[in-house]
Amino acid sequence: MRMVVAGVLERGGKVLVGQRSHPVWAAGQWEFPGGKVEEGERQEDALAREWLEELGVRVQVGPEVYRQQVQTPLGLVVLLALRVDLLAGEAEPQPLEHRSLAWVLPQELERLPLLQSNRPIAAALAAQT
Repeated sequence: MRMVVAGVLERGGKVLVGQRSHPVWAAGQWEFPGGKVEEGERQEDALAREWLEELGVRVQVGPEVYRQQVQTPLGLVVLLALRVDLLAGEAEPQPLEHRSLAWVLPQELERLPLLQSNRPIAAALAAQT
């Protein structure tokens, strides 16, 4: 089964989310940045690669926040959310593949049009605050 990883970066009590620019079915919706784990790739390596590609920053991948099988428009996947921290000396994340980025309080995430698959991650984060 395909695995998708998402990164949760926290700062000042807020978490970073990105507004999707594509594909058409996801455009305009918000997500925790990440992507697909490639064949033979470790989950942590996939998340670090995706953050470099999508946000232009290097991250250290930390503990698991959420894991669940979810149905997506692309089929059934295992969604794994992991905490991330920017490596020392890294600049601010940039929206290289997103329309925009936003820092949001966990309890305010439900007000955003989050991807359906990312809503349980938001709920898990809000429950921890």
